[in-house]
Amino acid sequence: MIRLTTLALLLGLAGTAFAQPSQAEIASKLNDEGKELMYANKYAEASKRFQEAIARVPELKYFFNLCMSRFQEGKFGDALTACDAVTKGSPTADLRDKTDKLIGRINDEAKAQGIDAKPNGGGGGDPGPGDPTTNPVNPDPNPTNPNPTNPNPPNPNPTNPNPNTAQQYQPAIGRPPSGGGIFVAQRPDNKYTWTLGVDLFGVGGQIGRSDFYGNAGGGIRIKSDYLLNAAQRFGAQGYFQISHYGKGKDQAGVSVDTLDIFDIGAALYKHFCLGGTPRLCVTPLAGVQLALMSPAGQMDGTGSQVFNYAALGGRGELSIAYAFGSRYEHVLQIMGGANLYTKVLSGPSADEGLGAPEMIGLDQGGIAAYFGLGYTYRFNTPLGSSPFVTLE
Repeated sequence: MIRLTTLALLLGLAGTAFAQPSQAEIASKLNDEGKELMYANKYAEASKRFQEAIARVPELKYFFNLCMSRFQEGKFGDALTACDAVTKGSPTADLRDKTDKLIGRINDEAKAQGIDAKPNGGGGGDPGPGDPTTNPVNPDPNPTNPNPTNPNPPNPNPTNPNPNTAQQYQPAIGRPPSGGGIFVAQRPDNKYTWTLGVDLFGVGGQIGRSDFYGNAGGGIRIKSDYLLNAAQRFGAQGYFQISHYGKGKDQAGVSVDTLDIFDIGAALYKHFCLGGTPRLCVTPLAGVQLALMSPAGQMDGTGSQVFNYAALGGRGELSIAYAFGSRYEHVLQIMGGANLYTKVLSGPSADEGLGAPEMIGLDQGGIAAYFGLGYTYRFNTPLGSSPFVTLE
């Protein structure tokens, strides 16, 4: 019985030990709390959380966040100290770039306020008493004047009128930065300024007359979105795409076998997302496009493919997107949709040796469904750079 009781006690203690969060987990939680306080403009409280996180696990990203919160408090010297810890470590290229930008902004703001801001030392605060070896206290309480004719010998350290007192630490403190700060003062969301992305897709359908061209193919789309209304998540997309269709089933009496279509278009879309700061969104899209067609891969005299038949088209799509990253800047998408085309409206004549639209089966329109995968990167400024600083 005693042995069973002891075993149960040991197992209980082991279970309790395993249930305790690690120092890294506690530090991560403190960092998250600090960011929430930053979003609420409670910068002093945020600094305390970041300092507590650093005390548990001194990760460079916690020093960076502390640099930001101290700067927002107007404590320029302490902010530079925290940023200095980042640059003296081994930060990632992205973190180093952000830190360098932040240091530059701190120095600019301090200069504008007439403050001489410098790092305060490794601890980010009062460096403590000076080095006693640089200005030692005279062990002889009654020293002999080496120059008896001068009862008041000159101070060997004129910058410190009291040679036996360490200079006091003077923190570089000013006003909070003007212009509302420089960090993104909001939680991540599916909101941005513009994007750049690429889609790969497979297509299936009928373009032109039956059996002139194949019913399946593939394509690639390059696209760029612009969020017209962030609150409503409503935007516009510009894109160009190229699709390739293979040979038709029956080539008897048909002078062409493949078809390439180059589309240039514009569309409108709206994100429907779940929750307050969602990662997952469903997006319907509808657009119009100019379709330039090249039957059988026709070439010009220099060997370049020519898209010399023009039609109008439309595009409808429904996509599901998952966003990730510190500000949801990376987006993976699954999409399904359809491209619709009119008959060819302009093209070369029979006299040019390329065939009138009816001779190559493009005197009829068509529709092709597609299914694809895409990746999009989001930018938060009109110039395409990331926000000046984002919390880590």
